[in-house]
Amino acid sequence: MVQRVVISHFFNEAYLLPWWLKHHREIFDHGVLIDYASTDESVAICKELVPHWEVVPSENASFAAILCDFEVMKHESRFPNAWKLALNTTEFFVAPGLEKMERLLVQHDLTGVRLPGAVMVDIDPNTPPDPARSLVEQKSAGIWENEIDFKGLAIPGLTFPTRSRFYHRYAIGAYTPGRHSSQLPRQCNGSRDLGSIRWYGFSPWCNAFKARKLQISDRRDTFDVKNGFGAQHQADVAELDRRWSKLTSLSSVLKEAA
Repeated sequence: MVQRVVISHFFNEAYLLPWWLKHHREIFDHGVLIDYASTDESVAICKELVPHWEVVPSENASFAAILCDFEVMKHESRFPNAWKLALNTTEFFVAPGLEKMERLLVQHDLTGVRLPGAVMVDIDPNTPPDPARSLVEQKSAGIWENEIDFKGLAIPGLTFPTRSRFYHRYAIGAYTPGRHSSQLPRQCNGSRDLGSIRWYGFSPWCNAFKARKLQISDRRDTFDVKNGFGAQHQADVAELDRRWSKLTSLSSVLKEAA
C-alpha cells in the first residue's frame, strides 16, 4: 500500500493541535511537523499524540511564506512515492472517499487533485467544543468557497478562493506561494464528497482561539510584510470580531455534495 504523509508547521498551537493530530492520525501513515520555536506545550502534545511522527525544528528564524514553501517541499522530497498533503494547523482534511479519489487519480494518470475548501465559522460561540470529541463533528458550520461573494465581503485575507490544497503523489508539490495551488501538470478539481479542506479560520470563536490568531502577526518575516504576504494577520480583537460577525449570517452546517 502506498504511504500517506502529511506535512505541517506550527507555532504555539497547543489549543488546536490535539484536535488536529487526533483527526489526521486516522488518515495519514506518517507526519512531518515543523516547529517554529514554540514556547508552549505544542511539541509535547505532538510527541504524546503521534509519537511515531517526526517533530523537526524549522530552518527559518521567522515565518516567511516562500521559505516555508521550500522547507515543506524539502521534506516532501523524502517521500517521493507517497501521497502527500501540506496543511496548516487550522486546516482539517475531510476525506470520506479518499481511496476512491486516489484510485481515480491513478486510473487517469493524474499528478494530483485540487481539494475544494470551506471557511469554517462558529455560529454557536457560547457552546465550547469538547476536547475529547472531534472538532469537525462539533463545529461543522461554514461556507464553501465557491459560494462566497468575496468582493461583497471585503474581508482582508478573503479576497479570492485560497483554502484549496493540493493532494498529490509527485516528488514535490511545486507550489505557488502559500501552497494552495501547484504548477504541476495533469491536475483535476476534486469533489466535496471525496475530499475537502475545512479551514478553521473563524471557529471555535473563543478567547483561546483569538489569542492564537493574534500571535501570528509578530512572527511574519519583514519580506512578507513589505510584499503583503499574510496581510490578513494584521488585526486586533475588535477587527477579528468584525470579520467573524460578517460571516456568521452566511454560514450553515456544511453538506458534502456539490
